[in-house]
Amino acid sequence: MLKNYFKIAIKVLGRRKFFTAISLFGISFTLMILMIATAFFESELGNDAPLKNRDYLVYVPMVSISKDYQDTIIQVDTHFIDNIAKYDTTLSFEPAGRSMSRSSPSYTFLRNNLSDIPFVDKMSIFSRGVSYDIFINSKKVNFGAVFVDENYWDIYNFTFIDGQAFGKTAIDNQEQVAIISKKASLDYFGTVENVIDKEVMLDGKHYTVKGVIDSGISSASEINAEIYLPYTHVKPSDLKDKSFLGSFAAIFLAKDKKSVQKIKNEINQKEKRIEIPTDLYDYDKIDIEVMTFFERYAKGIISSDKPEESFRILFGVILFFLLLFFLLPTLNLININVSRILERSSEIGVRKAFGANSQNILLQFIFENIILTFIGGVLGFLFALIVIYLVNDSQILGDTTLHFNYKVSIYSFFLCLIFGIVSGYIPAWRMSRVHIVNALKQNQL
Repeated sequence: MLKNYFKIAIKVLGRRKFFTAISLFGISFTLMILMIATAFFESELGNDAPLKNRDYLVYVPMVSISKDYQDTIIQVDTHFIDNIAKYDTTLSFEPAGRSMSRSSPSYTFLRNNLSDIPFVDKMSIFSRGVSYDIFINSKKVNFGAVFVDENYWDIYNFTFIDGQAFGKTAIDNQEQVAIISKKASLDYFGTVENVIDKEVMLDGKHYTVKGVIDSGISSASEINAEIYLPYTHVKPSDLKDKSFLGSFAAIFLAKDKKSVQKIKNEINQKEKRIEIPTDLYDYDKIDIEVMTFFERYAKGIISSDKPEESFRILFGVILFFLLLFFLLPTLNLININVSRILERSSEIGVRKAFGANSQNILLQFIFENIILTFIGGVLGFLFALIVIYLVNDSQILGDTTLHFNYKVSIYSFFLCLIFGIVSGYIPAWRMSRVHIVNALKQNQL
């Protein structure tokens, strides 16, 4: 029976080529976009190296200090007593404005105030946002640099192509060592082989290469830099600065998933006990931004006072567009299937006249839709592979590399099959219940 259904499905699909082409386009395009979007979010938010500890990370990227100013508000009310105006003056003390400074925290602030947070397995303090212009064979390249401590390499588990990370000894001795990315090694040396112990010149200083890491796939600046240096090589004034604001950030590795929220709560409680020195600032309130990996990413897209709110909004927007993206092609395919099945009403009547029951009719049309969806799914799979290759080859997304996730693709493929079954079931169910006489009257053989 299935063999006969398959033969009929192929002939029917070839009969109305225009409708078939529209259906295949809707299915393949939907699946292709879903796979590309999945590949993008997998690169940005996946738990591949160096983000294997993604779910255990807590960030402190920014600190705000502020002071609310209040002023006396005078309000005069007028009322009449015996036609004589009387005036009633009310004084209120209300907020009149706010003065605020917001920046990355300083090294001293992080070390003095946040180095003793419980539930933390590792803490790393790093500085980013520095870049170096280098001329190689009369060609200028730009290396983004991150200054890190020894714990950085335990929190972000990079894949080392060669060599190894520098440790506490190299940092304490202020050794001029560096870890470079695969991309930086190719740009500077033209190869990733035998570059260990070679030197890279940055801003007139020679740094010895101790390791080459696979380039980070995410766009996050601290894991997608070209070169990593010991934090002791930042400006000496940046390390000695006693102010709260500076150029550093902190990242905490929680002992377990339950500790992530506990760390956030501890830091929120800690900020209430921090005293702001009056000789440095004319502020009386401090706000430490603390967020998880996903909240930090969401806040970079949707700015909100609370990182949790940014994450909820972004998640809601993505979910809405995902449902809309699947709903529209489904409705479109249902309409196409209704038109296609109505044209075959006389065929349904003849088959019923020769003994076919409603279940046989229903299974035939669903099977035809499954074949159609399967072909569209295969095309979408191939189109997604081609587009991802072209995006990576053209470097439209910069250093962000899209990786095809076959596991997600299989789930998406089965989701499309379900979507195909649903879109075919509704019109097929209606037509399978049509009476023989009515089916024969609707069309001519």
